[in-house]
Amino acid sequence: MSADTWTAELESKGSVVFPPRRGRLVIRLTGFGLLMVLSAWTNLDHLRNDDISGALGVLRLTALAAFVYGTGLTLWQLIARKPAVTVDAEGITRGRSLRWSGITAIDDPAGLPGIRTVQIRPVDRRTRPLTIGQDNVEDLDAFTPWLRSLHNSHRA
Repeated sequence: MSADTWTAELESKGSVVFPPRRGRLVIRLTGFGLLMVLSAWTNLDHLRNDDISGALGVLRLTALAAFVYGTGLTLWQLIARKPAVTVDAEGITRGRSLRWSGITAIDDPAGLPGIRTVQIRPVDRRTRPLTIGQDNVEDLDAFTPWLRSLHNSHRA
């Protein structure tokens, strides 16, 4: 989608919703699921051989817990289609809202290709910035100037 499409949707519907992109979530779910199964397999193998003690055993169990958590979270995101990013006349929402008047800056996209993010900086420094990644918006290079133009129009 392009900035013109987003603007037209904002004008016609009153908001633009960017749900998580299913393709990225399916790839992440496949990766976490595979790692979870392999980790469970190695843990069971070491349990059968009575070799589960020590720091390495703790690390194996910790890795398994992390892979179970990652798999569960990604599955929940895929089913619930959350967290979605919503842009409307009030501001930007991604789990929590930042009103246009509460935004001080919108940073340029940063990060490695495929996992880039845009930080939306709040006026109140005690509030965490909103982070919008490529999980929701594929073209952050078009998204960032569009958000800045909306921010400027709501400040004027």
